[in-house]
Amino acid sequence: MEADTEFARYALANTAERTDLLKGWVAPDLRVLDDLFLARRISEHAAEVLQAIVHQRYKLRRPIVVTSNRVVQDRGKYLGDVTMASTILDRLMHRCAMLEFEGKSYRLKEAAARIAVTPES
Repeated sequence: MEADTEFARYALANTAERTDLLKGWVAPDLRVLDDLFLARRISEHAAEVLQAIVHQRYKLRRPIVVTSNRVVQDRGKYLGDVTMASTILDRLMHRCAMLEFEGKSYRLKEAAARIAVTPES
């Protein structure tokens, strides 16, 4: 799921819809949170649902894959609550394999390659 988009959908949902969304995010054998913290700051509702997803999946021992361009140390800033960020990170990192990649964006590399091979008119 594209995290920021889904969290925005959650914030706009009514109580019954929120319950259904949360159940749907917790239930799968594997949950992928793609582009987490793409926005510089997520809403209070988004932070709460993120904590609920991570906590419930942690209790059920169901894996979560998180992709993000943000560094782990800054998560408290994006959540607006250092304690909540610590709780989430504690559960995510307890049994994790962390992969960090450095380098240029593949999208920028592809765009540069296209520009380089475009014949001049």
